[in-house]
Amino acid sequence: MKISIVTSLYQSQKFVIEFYERHKKCIEKINLSYEFIFVNDGSPDNSSEMVKQLRSHDDNVKLIDLSRNFGQHAAMYAALYYSTGDLVMALDCDLEEEPENILGMYLLMQGNNTIDVVYGVTATRSGGFLRNYMGTMFYKLLNLVSEVKIPRDQAWQRLMKRVYVDSLLQYTETESLPAGLMALAGFCQVPFLIEKPYKGTTSYSFRRRWALALNSILSFSSKPLIFICVSGLIITTLSAAAGVIMLFAKLLHYNFQTGWLSLFLSIWFIGGLNLFSLGIIGLYLAKIFNQVKARPKFLVKSFEGIADRT
Repeated sequence: MKISIVTSLYQSQKFVIEFYERHKKCIEKINLSYEFIFVNDGSPDNSSEMVKQLRSHDDNVKLIDLSRNFGQHAAMYAALYYSTGDLVMALDCDLEEEPENILGMYLLMQGNNTIDVVYGVTATRSGGFLRNYMGTMFYKLLNLVSEVKIPRDQAWQRLMKRVYVDSLLQYTETESLPAGLMALAGFCQVPFLIEKPYKGTTSYSFRRRWALALNSILSFSSKPLIFICVSGLIITTLSAAAGVIMLFAKLLHYNFQTGWLSLFLSIWFIGGLNLFSLGIIGLYLAKIFNQVKARPKFLVKSFEGIADRT
């Protein structure tokens, strides 16, 4: 049986050697043939050169250089696409997720043939209060509106059977949340508690996190569109009821006070709601526009030790 260890590289120069050595020791313990697939996601440092050093004494180490930075999700997709192992272990290269977890994940999978995926779940969230709170609220909101329930606090680290990986690669969304697609694919998936200490820095800025959260909700839920429809129905009903009440009040000669403030507030409220609704519709149209262009998730510049499947 063969296992593929796959990861993406971005400012990962100082982690590559240790990543390889610690995984190699674990693989020797479970006695599997192996391959390492490193995908250089346009890293500005010497990450790819470190991988080439490993290749000089181990032909099972393979390198894929992308033509530019496509983002972590696209790079990991490329790594999965070019993997050939019966089992595939995917994880970040920064060593926040301990390579030694592969031993426990492998034993869990071997102990139950029905298990197709063992995915890492952080036992405790590390980082600041605001970071943890926002993460918790994101998953609560996502699972509230999503048709697919996505487990909280998933890590990238996961051990997958080939049948699951091949099925996962059939999804063609250009913009989506990998954790959502992984849950959507089905199969028998079980969690595995891991420790993932926060290293204090991240390439994900607040803007990128916000964009990812918004994209995740749009990718896995049509409820915002339903919200627009329901809101429009409620406002129309209330407006009609208010009109009827005012008509009867006028016919019955009731004195009622009219004012400019209430008129302005009504106009602003309806105008703001219209713009908000159009904005949501626009976001969905943008996703459709990006999808129908059918642009590739990634473009490969060069291969080292791997065959081009195209």
